[in-house]
Amino acid sequence: MQRSYQLALAERTRLAGPDRDRLLAARDPRRFADGQFIQHQGDPGDAFWAVIEGHVLVGRYAEDGAFTAFAVLGPGDIFGELAFFTGMERQVDAIASGPARLIAIDRPLLRRLMQEDVGWAELLLRSLGRQLAVSLDIIDAERRLPTAERLWRLLAAMAVDAPDGCTVAATQQQLADLLGVSRVTLGAALRTLEARGALACGYGRIRLCAPLSPGG
Repeated sequence: MQRSYQLALAERTRLAGPDRDRLLAARDPRRFADGQFIQHQGDPGDAFWAVIEGHVLVGRYAEDGAFTAFAVLGPGDIFGELAFFTGMERQVDAIASGPARLIAIDRPLLRRLMQEDVGWAELLLRSLGRQLAVSLDIIDAERRLPTAERLWRLLAAMAVDAPDGCTVAATQQQLADLLGVSRVTLGAALRTLEARGALACGYGRIRLCAPLSPGG
């Protein structure tokens, strides 16, 4: 069984182009193959991660093998700050979804970055604050919203970072993982939204066309 708490619904906190360039100048990225674990729940939090290329599925495996998906992260996204700043063990598993390149930001590198630009501190505080805020929204949404509306909220949040502000590049399997539903249920929700004129589906891409009509 798989479910999701949809941390991807949070307003995304992404590194701007100059920040990524500064990271690349300071440290070479590590390469991960599709399906390779980047971190395991319980690992020490001695660094956090910045996604340079590719995508990362973040979630948690239970003892019975059930997986709870939290988010699919892309270039510019950061994760792992909670364990890094609190000294706790890693709270989530992170797995490459396709080939990916990431940079591990440890304390010496973070101090160097913050000395050069105080904006790094502001970015990390925003990221942690938004994760907390969205956790409360997720509890409410999962209790009361139908799948189609939950999907719309997810797509609208993901589209914020798109170049045109309305196109989401994601597979149906990734969206199903984030919503914690089957591909069949996800497909039905997409057809519902498409019939309402809210979106148009293409291969690996979904374009948002209009706000969701009243009633979800």
